[in-house]
Amino acid sequence: MALQVIRGGAPVDIPTSGEVADEVDARARAFAREQRQIETEREMERARAVKWMRLPQLSGTASASAITLSDLNGAPLGPDQGFAWNLRRIVIDGMTSGATPDVLNMYRNAITGQPPLWQFNGNTFGYTFSKGEMTLGPGDALKFASVGTFAATGLIRVTGELIQVPAEMLAKIL
Repeated sequence: MALQVIRGGAPVDIPTSGEVADEVDARARAFAREQRQIETEREMERARAVKWMRLPQLSGTASASAITLSDLNGAPLGPDQGFAWNLRRIVIDGMTSGATPDVLNMYRNAITGQPPLWQFNGNTFGYTFSKGEMTLGPGDALKFASVGTFAATGLIRVTGELIQVPAEMLAKIL
């Protein structure tokens, strides 16, 4: 450090190099705390409104060798208006397995007039879906119907897991 000469007789407090280093360290620590807080708030904002949920359970029994599962207590199985679902896992248990297993198709909104979204059978009754692979928008509803003769006579249950977000935040789960 260069030597300074001060004239005039007034006392001057000049910090030592150690005091300057302490002040720089204190400000760096304060800055780091502020940055951590900002990053925490950013992470919370990214996670805000993203909700993991269990798929509301559907259940029913076959009648006349057929089964249709579409509603639970009269309510459509799908996201409420303003929300979107990313289905992550669906399991349908209770179907007959073997050489000619029971087959159930999953549809979006209607069982007739469109191709199925997915097909389940008694041998392969559960599937997992990756992000964005199986998405339902506001007002969409899942419907399930048998394909061909349905041999099972007991209780058939549809269960699963999903991620829900407000529709305008759909990019958060894709």
